[in-house]
Amino acid sequence: MGVIYKILPQIKDFIVEEKKKNPDLSCRKTSSLVFNKFHIKLSKSSVNALIKQAGLSSPLGRRRKVRRGATIEAEGLGSLLLKAIDYTVGGSLSLNEVIKDALPKRDDPCLLESLIYQPLFKSLPDSQEIYSYSGLWPLAGKKYNPQDALSYLQELQGIRTLANNIFKNITNIFKEVWFIKITFSDNSLLYMDAELRTIWSTPNIPFDFSSTIYKSLGNINKYLNKDSPLVFFTAPGYDIPTSEFFDFLMGPQEAIQKSIAKITLYGYKMEELETIRCLGAEKRYFLFALWPWQFERYRKIKTNSEFRFFYFEPLQQEFYIAEGEIELTQPKSNQVVRLRGGILKSALNGKIKAIIPTNLPADKASLEEIVRLYLNRWPNLEEGFTDFSRKIELFTYTASSRKVFSTQKLISQGLGPLDIRAVLDYYLKSLDLYLRWHILPAEYEELDFLTTNQRFYQLKAKIKRKKDFQLVSFKLPKDYSFQKDLAYACQRLNEKEVISTDKKRLWFNID
Repeated sequence: MGVIYKILPQIKDFIVEEKKKNPDLSCRKTSSLVFNKFHIKLSKSSVNALIKQAGLSSPLGRRRKVRRGATIEAEGLGSLLLKAIDYTVGGSLSLNEVIKDALPKRDDPCLLESLIYQPLFKSLPDSQEIYSYSGLWPLAGKKYNPQDALSYLQELQGIRTLANNIFKNITNIFKEVWFIKITFSDNSLLYMDAELRTIWSTPNIPFDFSSTIYKSLGNINKYLNKDSPLVFFTAPGYDIPTSEFFDFLMGPQEAIQKSIAKITLYGYKMEELETIRCLGAEKRYFLFALWPWQFERYRKIKTNSEFRFFYFEPLQQEFYIAEGEIELTQPKSNQVVRLRGGILKSALNGKIKAIIPTNLPADKASLEEIVRLYLNRWPNLEEGFTDFSRKIELFTYTASSRKVFSTQKLISQGLGPLDIRAVLDYYLKSLDLYLRWHILPAEYEELDFLTTNQRFYQLKAKIKRKKDFQLVSFKLPKDYSFQKDLAYACQRLNEKEVISTDKKRLWFNID
């Protein structure tokens, strides 16, 4: 260990200040800086000893760039729940574009996110701790020191109109789509919820299945305008297949297929939010789930192979799957549709959990690929259907009095003067409000940011990076009282198909 008492006070102060400005500064680099300034050569061990004495050493040694297969674990990563909502609404990307309009040379979305989430880490001893040892840097995606963030904030505050422009943008970010209307080339219509869970007979759809414009357009682009098959959560109806659903199933099998002419997104007041014109007829592929109790009188299921083992890696789930043929009949129109598909069990000798019919031909998707496509989109089977049914029932009885999501609730609570820090805090609380309304159990709608911060955002979590996805696992303290609520939130987020800015899917579970 270096002999600290021999180092001049001004050199000690210099080393401490440099380390505070740049927490990732190595002992070797610090020694070089000292030599360049004071023409005194210090050993790495002497520098390291001084840094330790000042309480500035990194607890896990030298930090490396996060690579595939690496695991990050830190306090405060429960705030990844909010980051998932940000990905879903496209918020920080949109806010960064507003900033770029005002400051064209300022394009640093990670630094912006560092400012957004900084209040979640204020319980740490000082700003140095916030940036060095907490979960803030893996949350933001890049490491910064306090001076970087302070300089950036001051630069933003120097633009007089920026706070107001960001505030207006936040309002647009959270504007929601209630339902989607599809108009075909023969002028026939089809209604879908904004999350594309299923097909509906009317636009009177539960508000719980609403989504932001950003997410709805993303789903439409992926599942209706491109080659990816449309993956419904379930076929509509319990006892009898609906005629609207059959019209959709039969369309792709007709000799001359009717094409989608336009797709219209509607808001809560039945107003048109956006219309997408579609050109040309393309082959539409789809998957959906049938449940063991669904359409029992109007279906025939034939198993064509032995059940074999299937492992769903993102959630470490084990299944047994078999090839199947599915025949469905619509009794009013006497239409019949025959599809191939997958049959799922959770145990070899257990009962069937779900049937996944599809019109994807065998040369386009194997049995394993069919099952994986469905589970990637809708990983929660029975529990997902229970939640889906509960929300429909609740809407049936309370639709006339049901409030819809709006960030106006936060404004009514008092926003204060519009400056950059205030509007970033407003955005953070908007993410929290969205999480409470759409992801957490219903009783959280009437709670507040302080409650969810204490219960969830301060939790320790670890991030495991895989080739195509990232697994976020929560590490719960002993006697934690809200595990059931957190598990519910993980299930709902996994249904949102959260995609990070680097195109990796996020999955959530509890260790």
